[in-house]
Amino acid sequence: MRRLLLVALIAACSKPAPPPPEAGAPAASGFDPVAIARAEDTRVAKEVPPEVRTSHDVMARRRSARALARIADAASVEGLTVHLADEDAQTVAWAAYGLGYACKGREDATVRALSARAASIVVPVLEGHPPQRGSDELDPRMSIARAIGRCAGPLSEEVLVAIATSGPDWLRPALTGLGDLATRRKQLGAPALTVLLDAAAGNDIAFYALARAEATEGFARRIVDTARAALAKPGEGRVLAIRALARAGKESAKEVAPDLAKVAGDAKTYGAGERAEAGRALGTLGDPGQLAIADVLSALTPDSKDPIGIQRVATSDFHAVYTLLSQLAVEAPKKAEPALQVLATLSSNDARIAMIRCPAALALARGAYDADILKKCDAEGSEPWEKARLTAVLRRPITKDRLAAFRALAKSDHLRVREEAIEGMGSHPELDDAAPAILADALLSKHAGLVAATAETIHAHPDLALVLAESEKRAALDPKSPPPTANPAQEVSPAVGRALRAALAHAWPEDRFETRIALFEAAASVKVVGAKEAATKACNDANPVVRERALKALRTLGADVKACDAPDKPVAPAAEIGKTIGAPARVVFDVHDLKLTIVLEPELSPITATRIAALAKAGFYKDVVVHRVVPGFVAQFGDPDGDGYGGSGTSLRCETSPVPFRQLDVGMALAGRDTGSSQLFVTLARTPHLDGEYTRVGHAEGDWDKVAPGDVIKDVRVEE
Repeated sequence: MRRLLLVALIAACSKPAPPPPEAGAPAASGFDPVAIARAEDTRVAKEVPPEVRTSHDVMARRRSARALARIADAASVEGLTVHLADEDAQTVAWAAYGLGYACKGREDATVRALSARAASIVVPVLEGHPPQRGSDELDPRMSIARAIGRCAGPLSEEVLVAIATSGPDWLRPALTGLGDLATRRKQLGAPALTVLLDAAAGNDIAFYALARAEATEGFARRIVDTARAALAKPGEGRVLAIRALARAGKESAKEVAPDLAKVAGDAKTYGAGERAEAGRALGTLGDPGQLAIADVLSALTPDSKDPIGIQRVATSDFHAVYTLLSQLAVEAPKKAEPALQVLATLSSNDARIAMIRCPAALALARGAYDADILKKCDAEGSEPWEKARLTAVLRRPITKDRLAAFRALAKSDHLRVREEAIEGMGSHPELDDAAPAILADALLSKHAGLVAATAETIHAHPDLALVLAESEKRAALDPKSPPPTANPAQEVSPAVGRALRAALAHAWPEDRFETRIALFEAAASVKVVGAKEAATKACNDANPVVRERALKALRTLGADVKACDAPDKPVAPAAEIGKTIGAPARVVFDVHDLKLTIVLEPELSPITATRIAALAKAGFYKDVVVHRVVPGFVAQFGDPDGDGYGGSGTSLRCETSPVPFRQLDVGMALAGRDTGSSQLFVTLARTPHLDGEYTRVGHAEGDWDKVAPGDVIKDVRVEE
């Protein structure tokens, strides 16, 4: 096999292909781009004309391959296989990408086909050219190698190792494919680890795999040394080295912790995302990591009367300090207390300082929810105050006065606090009789996110919704009944049952996928009346994720169902087909004193870009909060409820592509395939595990690494 791959790849410049015709424009060859776009969007492979696969028009073949790659079902495989043999590089890239997602149950055959194509492919290598956006990024080598990794079949690792050693043009694609394989398998063999470590000095993408695979005995030491050396080399891949160092360094935590602490505390050398990533890594290293966190916090904590220092905590050091505080153990090191005392009492009206004060006070409170330092961290009833109080309540058994405090927080006016309270119930079986009433009340909410969080908790911890069965109660009152057993019968609480049925009957917007799925899964877990009917209906849903989860729910209920059929009614195509924007559009967001921009790029995601532009023009994003920020990963927004469960009310199918998510790329947030709506994320670092899994809709500009959770988009404008 390796001999097949040792082929000479021709490096030469070529004239770029012409841009594709607009969605509604007639093509010179006679193929109908609108018809193919409709087939792609509605996921019907048979609607992609077979004759297009051999058309003399390269644009027709590319459109066919793209459509089949995004459909990626069993019916697509034949057409994708034909396109894999195409002479056009972009067509091959799309075909390989689609086969990587359609290979379930045919892994070996797919990997062999991809390997054979790798051995015969001839692609020009354009050295010295600046990186392009859109279709120019489609690289058949990268698509083939990553498809082999995504298939994760028995042959995948062997083939990728062979590809990696077949020539310099294949090394980076193979290393990336090994990262995809490690993401799915969580482990790699000695040959793969050797290839990765040998290549890591000159290819930072090797750390993608090293950060996602367990460091087997004999390799951890070398991974640590290689990753430590990479910390001195600036570049977007350095964050991958930080992740690899954290994963491999758990067995040598005392040695690794100082390196990570240096990164977390050094604002001159490292970016905000890299510092936060190092802070998160310290939280995984046990006592050495905790002591290092204390040292970094001490170094970053200003004098309580230093206004410049306090401002620095609210700006350039915010994400590092915020992340470090979140990684402190319940019993924080004593040496951290002086810094925590200062941070918990910083005097400032800046909302970000409150987000520092309360976690610092929480660490000092050590689980005492009513500690004075915690009570004074912010205004009583504010979201930071309630979040810290809730975390303290959840750290000890919820009984007596703590139960009263928990009940109040479970009714909070802050939606996310209320959801976190419900989510925390799973680790507190001592709630016992109090749990059903709290769950039932939350299920009756009209907030889709709260209902989803509650249903997910019931699904994961059904005992919380159960009470002693009526038959057991009657038996306990009957002197003639036998003594109670060690495991008395239970049934779903009547209040929870009624609330679940009401929530199931509610007409949730079509894009509230998580809510609808969580409800029928919860109903199945506690076998509430009507659960089978709800799951059966979901088994015929238009969305594949809903159907897949419904099938599992039906099997939980004992139904003999082999598969969920496709929906009875054909899926309605997106309204934007034939009306998509033809050029990039800039969307400018005003967030506090920051000017943040995203540039929508319709070439690879025309429907998504058009939908987002329309929402922005209509003012949808105005006054919406940035509800999720993970420094060094993503900033996410686009949910009017601000808890990550909501959207515009209308769903949006995926337009995924075999292109990378680099730092400051923009993607469509999902809860599974074809579950998009209006939520977007901006990547704050290189995130190769997102590549091909989410629709990349454009790129971002501005200080996105300065955004904090809870920041509000005050105004939006679109510049076309």
